[in-house]
Amino acid sequence: MTKPEKINALSEAALALDRELRRFEDLAGQASRMKLSTEKNVERATEALTRAAECQDRIFAHVRTLVAAVGEAREKQEADAAALVSRAEQIAARRKEFAEVLQRMAGLGRMAKEVHDALQADPAGVEGLGERMREIADEAGEIGRVAQEREMEDVARQAEVLRQQILAARNKIALLAKGRG
Repeated sequence: MTKPEKINALSEAALALDRELRRFEDLAGQASRMKLSTEKNVERATEALTRAAECQDRIFAHVRTLVAAVGEAREKQEADAAALVSRAEQIAARRKEFAEVLQRMAGLGRMAKEVHDALQADPAGVEGLGERMREIADEAGEIGRVAQEREMEDVARQAEVLRQQILAARNKIALLAKGRG
C-alpha cells in the first residue's frame, strides 16, 4: 500500500478557502431566497446575513493565508529551479569529462586496430610491434588512472581490462618471436 501524501500548506489553504466560499454562497443564497413577509423570516434573513458577514471575514483570512502559501510555494519552486540549474551545469561538466576520457579510449581502439592490421598484413613482422603494444598498454594505464581519479569507475575498469589484454597479447607475440628465432 502506498503511504498517503501529506497535504501541503498551499493545498490546505486552497481547500479551506474553497470550503468557506461554499459556505458563504450557501448563506448568501439563503438570505436572498427568504421571503421577508414575516417577522420570523426577517430574523432568519438577518441571522443569515450576520453569518455571511462572519464568513466573509474568514474568507479574507483564508485569502491572506492562500497568498502567503502561494508566495512560499513560489520561493520553494525558485530555489528548486536554481538547484536544478546548478545540477544541470554539473551534469554538463561531467558529460564533458566523460567525453574527453572516452575519446582517449577510442584512440586506444584505433591504435589496437593498427597493431591488429599490421599482424594480419605481415604475421612474420611481429618484432616491431612489441614496443607499440607497450605504448598502447601505457596509454590504457594512464587513461585508467585519470578515470579512477575522476571517479569514472566503469571507464577505469574498461581501461584496465584493455591494458591487461594488450600486455597479454604482447607477451604472446614475444613468445612467438622467441620461438621463431
